[in-house]
Amino acid sequence: MFFTKRKYGFTAMLFRVTIACGMVLMLYHESAFAKRRDDMLTIPRSEVIKASVDYIGMTDLLATINTLYLNGYYSLMKKHIDEYTKKYPPVKEIFYFAAIHSINQNKHDDALNNLFIALALEPGYSRALNAIGYVYAGRRQWQQALSHFILAHRANTYNAFISYNIALLYYLNLDYAHAAAWANKAIDDKPNFARGCDVYACSMYQQQKYDEAVEYWGRALQLGLDEDRVYYNRACAYFAMGNYNGCIADCTKALKKNKKNINALILLAFTHFTLNDYDAALSACNSALKIQNNTIVAAVLRAVCAGKKNAQIGKDMLVATLGSVENIQDVAMKLLQNLQYTIIDPSADFMLY
Repeated sequence: MFFTKRKYGFTAMLFRVTIACGMVLMLYHESAFAKRRDDMLTIPRSEVIKASVDYIGMTDLLATINTLYLNGYYSLMKKHIDEYTKKYPPVKEIFYFAAIHSINQNKHDDALNNLFIALALEPGYSRALNAIGYVYAGRRQWQQALSHFILAHRANTYNAFISYNIALLYYLNLDYAHAAAWANKAIDDKPNFARGCDVYACSMYQQQKYDEAVEYWGRALQLGLDEDRVYYNRACAYFAMGNYNGCIADCTKALKKNKKNINALILLAFTHFTLNDYDAALSACNSALKIQNNTIVAAVLRAVCAGKKNAQIGKDMLVATLGSVENIQDVAMKLLQNLQYTIIDPSADFMLY
């Protein structure tokens, strides 16, 4: 009994001591928390405001530079880039914009230096990777260009301009199947991409898929790529399909855009010749020879057409063009049968973004 009472008395005392220690600890931590909170609240308000203003100024300046870049005012970018570098810490975008300015000044080594610094700051920066590919493609260093375009695409899968660059590079290197696949990817990502449609059409033509070529050159024209080259190219596809009326119509449209398009004139003349319309063929040949008087195909075709009306005049014209050769009429016809009318490739203009 005595033992039990003593036991309970000791337990009660221990409980009271524990509660007291707990209260002391709570008071201490509350005091420490309050002290830390007071420290936080005593940060000078002016410093907070200054930090916000610096950030806003920095982003505004970057936005200004980007706007100038996207609108093609490359020469105006320099002073804003210099202002940024004096005021703010370096970021990947400022090295990219400095590279763009260098590219515009044809200082490609300086551009590459800045682009690689941008990549050091962010290895997956697709704009910089694409721009490096752009510089290498301009130098016709195709493998280096392709590797960087592919890396740019991996970093930014749905950018149509990167896909277009890859398509154009493959096309210029005569790999038409890959060119078509990448051009199709560019069109999927940007359905109103006229230049993508053009490269796809060219790739289809080179693979003798003339109906698709006609369709996509039509799309390119509707989307604003209203060039004599595109009309002439589609005329080539129409001729290959045996659609001579379509060919004549597009050659005529090409010549309205550019009356000195000698390729369109020769194809127009040959199409009229194929249809036995020798007067129209003769007229087109004369126009071609006024532009370029040493064009043998046009001269031979003109002589053959003239010979349909007067055999001797035609023969004399052939002799004047080819010289005295045996069976000159046969030689002339073989030359025309082997006439190579080829499309005009898209220009090697790669794209930044």
